[in-house]
Amino acid sequence: MTVHSIVEGLRLFAISDAWIAKRNLLAVSVTIGGLAGTALGFVFSRLHRRRKGMVQQLRRAIRKDKLRLVYQPIVELASGRIVGAEALVRWTNESGVEVGPDVFVKLAEERGFVGSITKFVVRRALSDFYETLRSHPVFRLSINVAAADLADRTFMPALDRVIELTSVPADRLVIEITESSMVRSRIAIETIHRLRQKGHAIHIDDFGTGYSNLAYLHDLAVDAIKVDKTFVQAIGTDSVISAILPQILSIAEALKLEVIVEGVETFLQARYFLDLGAPVLAQGWLFGRPVSAEALHLLLAEDAQRIADLPKKKGTVLHMLPAVNDGSS
Repeated sequence: MTVHSIVEGLRLFAISDAWIAKRNLLAVSVTIGGLAGTALGFVFSRLHRRRKGMVQQLRRAIRKDKLRLVYQPIVELASGRIVGAEALVRWTNESGVEVGPDVFVKLAEERGFVGSITKFVVRRALSDFYETLRSHPVFRLSINVAAADLADRTFMPALDRVIELTSVPADRLVIEITESSMVRSRIAIETIHRLRQKGHAIHIDDFGTGYSNLAYLHDLAVDAIKVDKTFVQAIGTDSVISAILPQILSIAEALKLEVIVEGVETFLQARYFLDLGAPVLAQGWLFGRPVSAEALHLLLAEDAQRIADLPKKKGTVLHMLPAVNDGSS
């Protein structure tokens, strides 16, 4: 046996040994990959079943009127008077777990039946407050309408029927839509125009977080913008966002739009808008958390008594808010 043949034999043995090692590693990798794939498949399967189960539960809840509404007061900042409320839909699933509207409303939008939720909200809200809406001098109720509702040709007739049955003036029911809803389709834009023609006010919800298309604000002749809470929470901070808020308010003033600020939670935030001197409506925990219809009726009665007891002279609620230290002392 020559030296060359020995070396060649060792080389072939090394190659064979390396191949066996790689083959074993490959087998292990395939096994692990198979197990991981099986595990992921199991997880996705469970998520799919859970999602499907949630859809079925939600459909049953809608069919059996198991959804419920709560109402968050909207106040006139200068006087503290309640001038409206936003109807907010809530759902507790069949396991007793509260599911957030950001989850179940989005799910209904994806599956194409969000219109059933909107129609429920309209029926229940007007059932809860039709007497107040007919008799209260300034109170208005706001409902959220999805982009799909605006494109749904059955939405307007359903809304008209409830308005007619309850004899509620159309201008007492405010339609809240998001900025993105305004650019979805020609049908949606036509629906917005028809809603305004019937007397409904159109408010752009969460303004500043979407398209912020000024041309649409002008062309659709919307009535108000609801400034998103992101901007309100930036008040008194060094956030760049806080510098945008005055510009939004200037846009509203130039277009003669009513302004509702969302997410007002502190006296500092309230005073910021009061000090501007502009007529602003506010919504947030500082003025009231979402409550049941019964609780809001009580709040309205208390508010009416408070207003009646106030001196007849003109004034604001500045005296109700503690002074804010501006850092000068």
